[in-house]
Amino acid sequence: MKLRIVVLCWLLLAGAQAAQAAAIGYVPMDDRPVNLEYVADTARAAGETIVTPSVSAIAGRQRPGSGSRLWDWVFEQAAVSDAMALSADSLVYGGLVASRTHFASDAELLARLEKFRELKRRYPALRLYVFSTIMRTPKMSAGATEPPYYEKLGPAIFRITALEDKREVAGLSAAETAELSRLIGAVPAENLADWRTRRAKNYRINEQLQQLAREGVFEYLLLGRDDASPLSASHQEARHLQTSGAGMDASRYLSIPGADNLGMSLVVQAINDVNFRLPFVKVFYAPGVGGATVASYEDRPLAESIPQHIVVSGGVKADWVEHPDLVLAVNSPADGKTREANQPENVTQANPAVRTFVGQVCSELAAGRTVSVGDVSFANGADNSLLTLMKEAGILDRLAAYSGWNTAGNTLGYAVGQGMLSPFMPAGQRKKMLAVRYLDDWAYQANIRGQLYEEVVYPAGNDGQWLNALKPRVTKAATLKIRRFAAANLWPMTVENIWVEFPWNRMFELGVHIR
Repeated sequence: MKLRIVVLCWLLLAGAQAAQAAAIGYVPMDDRPVNLEYVADTARAAGETIVTPSVSAIAGRQRPGSGSRLWDWVFEQAAVSDAMALSADSLVYGGLVASRTHFASDAELLARLEKFRELKRRYPALRLYVFSTIMRTPKMSAGATEPPYYEKLGPAIFRITALEDKREVAGLSAAETAELSRLIGAVPAENLADWRTRRAKNYRINEQLQQLAREGVFEYLLLGRDDASPLSASHQEARHLQTSGAGMDASRYLSIPGADNLGMSLVVQAINDVNFRLPFVKVFYAPGVGGATVASYEDRPLAESIPQHIVVSGGVKADWVEHPDLVLAVNSPADGKTREANQPENVTQANPAVRTFVGQVCSELAAGRTVSVGDVSFANGADNSLLTLMKEAGILDRLAAYSGWNTAGNTLGYAVGQGMLSPFMPAGQRKKMLAVRYLDDWAYQANIRGQLYEEVVYPAGNDGQWLNALKPRVTKAATLKIRRFAAANLWPMTVENIWVEFPWNRMFELGVHIR
């Protein structure tokens, strides 16, 4: 961080002028809206030029991306870009899902990795911001986003890795040692070997990415801990990579929670860097456990991860600053336990902690500060009580940004990134970014998704993993509900200009579009 501050100060003192509408080349990890469309829309709303490869070359749910086409595009685009934010998962494996299912050899993977060196040799002045993931270790998985056997064996494999991680960290009891032996014997050897072999390959690639960062090939390297747990193979590898990455400054390399937030963070960092900006961010939490919260799907407390989310977006946490560029208001659960947004506990009646939190948000806004809300009280959706109270307070359209989706890391990456760029957005564009998040995180994830399961999906004998023939009916119902929600809860807008889609043919994610 000291290096970043010194360099930026030197440039400003030397009279450097901020680049205008810098050209950013961006390769996402797949074609889901949170990785592709929303990131590009955010940059463009802030007046930046961002270009992406053809969607047909980018990974979808059932197809890996075309590595050769993506690399051809990268080398072509490099000649006209000020910076590039590149997914190593896409360029090395073919995408995020492909990183968990590929059968490429070490030689094939290293040959693809070597193209980063070649890119820097050809374009030495090009700023390269590269992100990769530490392969996740989910407790369960469905819908072909892991190898086929994981749907059945996932819980056992997860528990095996949790015990192996604990064995290194704290040791195992006799009962746990026996449990580990029993589980290893119960999982077919060929399946466990396949899973471990792929993990080992990916781990070696991440080590090599660290080496490229040490060599100065990258302006920044960001490793995401995808769906990490405090004890798991992902956590174990993160510990080992922390050792191999020792000595690299946070201004050049970090590992943070999440995956789908990585593209947003590095695109925003690239924009901040080429425009010689260093946003100062003040952070406050809702009353209660606050920064000591370890959110679901993560392995570190918020107080450790939030400063990192700010750094990787090109800023610095600065609570002492009287006039920060951004205030990040974090709606953390009072008891430090994040629950699922579709559970009955997600009520609309605000408790005292939420009321105090909204009061502080209102005070910051009244003082003329730029405020972004990171809503991590629940996983996979917004806190109904928070949004209801912010609606009653009349501040929904006054925020710089809002985010409350999927994991805490996903939420914070967006809240920080969009919040940093919001001052450069016309009011109409800023409100459009807000509306998309409210309709996705609050309307759909926390409420309408569950309604659609009960009213349409389950009665049709579908489990929501593959909508197939049911997709048009679900899309029509979702569009109607989303429009009604917008009319009832958001500021005046033409709701007929809102439409939605299910881009991966499943209920989990929604694409929200506003014409």
